[in-house]
This record gives sequence, C-alpha cells and structure tokens, in this order.
Amino acid sequence: MDTKEGVDKIIDHDAKGGVSFFFFSALAFFAFYAFINAALLHQGIIHPNLMFFAEKAMLVLEGHPARLENFGFIYPPLPILITSLLGGNVLLAQGMVAGLISAALALEVRKAVPFKGWALPLIIYIAFCFPILFLATQGFDFYLYFFIVVLCIRFLYRHEKKEASLDLFMAGILFGITFFIHFSSIYLIPMFFILICMIYRNQPQKIMPVSLSFFTPFLVSLLIFSYVNLIFTGEAFGFLKKHKLLFSNSDIEAVLSSGSFMSSLYYMLKYVIWVAPVIVPYLLGFRYHKSVVLVLPFMVLLSLIYANLFSPAIFLCSVFIIHFLLMNDFWGALKQKTLLVALGISLVSAPVMALISTESNEKKVAQAVFGVNPASSLAPFQKIAALLQDKKGKILLDDTRGYPLVYLMQDPERFILPYQYEFAVALSNPARLADYAIAWKDKGNDLVFQQFEDHMEQFRPLFEDETVIIWEKTK
Repeated sequence: MDTKEGVDKIIDHDAKGGVSFFFFSALAFFAFYAFINAALLHQGIIHPNLMFFAEKAMLVLEGHPARLENFGFIYPPLPILITSLLGGNVLLAQGMVAGLISAALALEVRKAVPFKGWALPLIIYIAFCFPILFLATQGFDFYLYFFIVVLCIRFLYRHEKKEASLDLFMAGILFGITFFIHFSSIYLIPMFFILICMIYRNQPQKIMPVSLSFFTPFLVSLLIFSYVNLIFTGEAFGFLKKHKLLFSNSDIEAVLSSGSFMSSLYYMLKYVIWVAPVIVPYLLGFRYHKSVVLVLPFMVLLSLIYANLFSPAIFLCSVFIIHFLLMNDFWGALKQKTLLVALGISLVSAPVMALISTESNEKKVAQAVFGVNPASSLAPFQKIAALLQDKKGKILLDDTRGYPLVYLMQDPERFILPYQYEFAVALSNPARLADYAIAWKDKGNDLVFQQFEDHMEQFRPLFEDETVIIWEKTK
C-alpha cells in the first residue's frame, strides 16, 4: 500500500468517525435536554419566548385563517418556521436545535483538544455550563444566533489565513441567516465591517471585495424582507420597531443605555466585568491568542444593548463561551492546570450568579438546579385555562400578552385574535361574536382593556385579579 492510499484511508476513517460521533452526541444531548425540559415543565417553568414561538406556529398550522405572516413582518421567522415544521412542538424544536449545536461544539472540541484525555472534560463542560444549559433548554433562538455569528468570524478568520473562497462564501451565507433568527443582527453590519478592516489590515486591497461578498446575502435578505413588509404593512422597516416592542426588556439601566453608542459601550463593559468569573476560559485568549477576533462577543452584546433587546442575564454571556469553544487556536499554548482552573471557576460561578440574577426566567432555572421550588411561570395562565376549558363559546383576546393562554388551551379556533378580520367587529360589539373576553390590565399592550377597562356591555365579570379580568356574556 503506497503512502497516498494510506493517507486517504486515514482521512476516510476520521471522517466516518466524526460523523458517528456527531450523530450519537446529538442524540445524547437531545435526550439530556429533553429530560431537563420535562422536569422544568413539570414545575411550570418554560421560557415565554418558547410559548410565543409555539403560539405563532400553532396559528400558522391551525389558525383560521392560517397566520402565514408569522413567518415575518414582526417576528423573526426562522424560530417559528422550525417550530412549525415540527408540528408546532416547541420543546421538540428546542431539543433538536440545541442537540445539534451542542454536538457540533463537542465535535469541534474533540478535534481541537490539545491534551490527551481532555475531550471528555470539555464535553462535560458544554453539557453543564449554566449559560449554555439555559439556552439549550429555554432559548434555542439565542443559542442558534450566537453559534452562527461565531461561525461567521471563524470562517472569515480562516479565509484570511488560507484564502479559501469556500470559507468566505460560508461566512456570508451564515451572516445572511442571522437576520432571520434575530433582527438585531442588522446592527452588526457596521461592527463586522470594522472587524473585517481589522482582520485584513495587512491586505487592504481585499477589504472591499471581502466586505461585498460577506454582506451581500444579508443585504439581499433584508431588502426582500423589507419589500414584502412594505407591500403588506405599508412600512418597509416596521418589523424592527414592532420587534422591539415585543422583545424589549424591563431593565431600566439597559433601556436608558440603548440608542447611544457610548452609553451602550459603558453598560456592556459593566456587564462583562460582572460576568468575568463565568467567562474566564474566554478571557484566557487575551493572554495566549491576542487576536482581533476576540472582540466579536463584545460587538454582539453591544448590538443587543444598543437595540434595547438586552437584559443583564447570565445566559447572554454564552456568546463568550461559544467563542472560546470554536476559536480554539490558542488551546495548544495553555497549561492543563490553567484550563482546569478556568473551567472550574466558570462551572461553579455561573449557576450561583444566576441565583441572584434580575432575569426571572434564568433565576427560576437556577433555583430548580439547586433543588429550590421556583414560582411557576405557567400557573396564572393554567388557572385561566382551567376556568375556560370546559366552557363553550368564542373568546375575545389580544394575544400580545395572552399568547401563553392560546398555547396552553391548544384550541386556536376558540379565540378571536387581533390578526383576524372579526377582531375589529368583536371589539366594537363583543356580544355579537364573543361569549367570553379576557383582558390584561395593561392599557399600553392590551387592545381589549384599552376599549373596555372595567365595564363591558352585556357581559359580567367571571374572574378578576390584579393583572387580568375575564368577562362572560350574560344570557
């Protein structure tokens, strides 16, 4: 057997081994995340965004009429599309996407680990690192977004080193996909241009050709999406404004920092200092790597803060951890003891810090991890669903706040929702079309409460507390 034939066999064996490893890792991670999600759901814990995606997918599949605009206009379409393709089962979508991403990270770790026997500890780190674990069970949209953004810079970095056209092509395609996952990626355009200028600073003649190749898929996606929005809604970029209204945070300091570059930069640096123990493995790069690509996670956070889509949650620092796992050129310079200490600090500090987090969803997951019974996220909606489940008739509802109720009741035909033509008629004359009406006491976000507040003709209060009121039509 000649040398070339031997090398080809080794490569073929490694490729098959990599595929098998990826497949079994994806299954293992999926089972692991499914178990955790089942345990959390049993305690009434599920992220509102997951219920939001599930409700929108349900209206696509079962709504009357089918709410096809959920694939755009206001909402980032890819998470809803994935959920819809899986029959509206958002937990299945969560587990599948997260399992594939974690398997890809594990495969990369297996190939890149510089120390014999260290692949398993690093894979365990991927499985149990709290920011990753939270996104893998409660936020597949952010997990996918961060993973793809880091892949973009990985391919750009490889293109600068090897000048392979495929790397640049993949970087551009992946960046174009980020627009359909999270609209805030539009704010990454100037930041990525700065990063491209820094990466290719020694080859200035390549900056414009690379930028054109990199940004074209994203700009084409943005223009097509904006054109469709202009035709159907009259506002080309209205989806950005409405997206902010739906997904903006309630942290006052973050809100005040948004819209200003310097304020956003200052707030971002404060956040990074706060989460420094969690991202210690990433910070090792400043000692051993010293590359301009290290600034990418900062840029991602800066874009979220500037767009008013940021909350000081521990899980958002997962972009640093994903960067550490994928941009691993400096691992060979690390000492085993240094890496072990860094991973240990990150693993221990993250869930402890999440326990005192101001982000209620991750705080509940952290409490569950430590065996504390957290307050149920679903309890208020389950109470309403149980009250109406056995009653017959149409329900007038603004699902801006009430989307978890539509998801829990699993019967979208019962609801008269704002996207339906009947909603305007029902709002002006509820007794004509509705048997029940539900309003959250939030005049800024609930159209039913704006219209009726404390009184509805031909209806009587069936249930009321400090946040919601339910009316029942009098016979």
